[in-house]
Amino acid sequence: MRTLRARLAETESIRSAWPAEPVTVCLLITDLNIGGAEKAMVNLAFGLAKSRWRVHVINLGGDEPLAEKLRGGGIDVHFLRVSKRKPVQAVRSLARLLREIRPQLLQCFMFHANVAGRLAAWAAGVPWVLGGLRVAEHQKGWHLTVDRLTAWMSLGSVCVSEGVRQFSITYGGIPEDRLWVIPNGVDVRPFDAATPLDKRSLGFQPSDRLALFAGRLDPQKGLPYLLDAVEVVAASRPQWKLVMTGREGTESDWFRERVAESEILSRHVKWLGFRDDVPALLKTAEVLLLPSLWEGMPNVVLEAMAASRAVIGTDVEGTHELVVPGETGWLIPPENTEALAAAMAEAFDKPDRTKRYGEAGRKRVEAKYTLSGTIRAYESLWARVLGLELKA
Repeated sequence: MRTLRARLAETESIRSAWPAEPVTVCLLITDLNIGGAEKAMVNLAFGLAKSRWRVHVINLGGDEPLAEKLRGGGIDVHFLRVSKRKPVQAVRSLARLLREIRPQLLQCFMFHANVAGRLAAWAAGVPWVLGGLRVAEHQKGWHLTVDRLTAWMSLGSVCVSEGVRQFSITYGGIPEDRLWVIPNGVDVRPFDAATPLDKRSLGFQPSDRLALFAGRLDPQKGLPYLLDAVEVVAASRPQWKLVMTGREGTESDWFRERVAESEILSRHVKWLGFRDDVPALLKTAEVLLLPSLWEGMPNVVLEAMAASRAVIGTDVEGTHELVVPGETGWLIPPENTEALAAAMAEAFDKPDRTKRYGEAGRKRVEAKYTLSGTIRAYESLWARVLGLELKA
């Protein structure tokens, strides 16, 4: 199949008027559990103009948490209920469904959906296919190999950040003319409506000052460096506390043992498990900590900025495009306990500066990373691929 850049060049000067009926598009995703990529896809599905698009969401998995939200919004949701370990079954089931829906464009999200979507769309005769690269995959090299070998079966992929695009070219071997960047965006309204929680409900004292970590208990998130830095900072700042929320992961057992064996961590760290009130947690904390070893474009950083909270993040994909050092937060090298501890101490010792960083982050979100801007960018790209004139 031709490349994305070649297709966009073809339609640059030749566009048709928008048809009378909405254009049918399918959004294909690996699962609908609660995560950054999944929430971004759901927000896109809700935000697309119904006068222009007839949206079908296809989930390779089953009836997972975010499906109910989609159904409640009147969006058609289809479940293939296939295992990631049965790729042939997934492709066959998906091809059968695509033949029934007959979309004019298929937009995929996440690795398994990207691969299954390319193969099934080719079998079903879907004219235009785009993948979605949501993370710089440093851990599973075979993902990069399979993605590279199947890339020719689609126009290309939408990268969630410039960092992911560069990674995909350099390490993934994807041709540059098959890649496009559309950053995540955030809806600021839930953060404006949120109010701080009573710290006592989280197991802290009203006088304590909180930092927040939100993410999986996974090696990607740099948890050893986070806990080591907390021990350093909390030893001399007894009011400094860390509240953590997110999903369980492969480091759950290690994390609990590490906290339990340290007197300082036991007093200063609270794991809440999964919570659906992240806006309120951000309003309760003073700063967000995200010491990841790699990323794509972390939604939680955008959410912190939307909540006017400063960010201490690592200089990795996506995060380094969002956080401006000395303006909206601190950007430190990954795997560096000393730099992380120093940034945490500065955030505690200079609350006025920390507050100022948060306010600047909010302005940056409003200027560059709105949800409406992300939705418009997808609509514009799809319209260009389809050779249609997109009007306001």
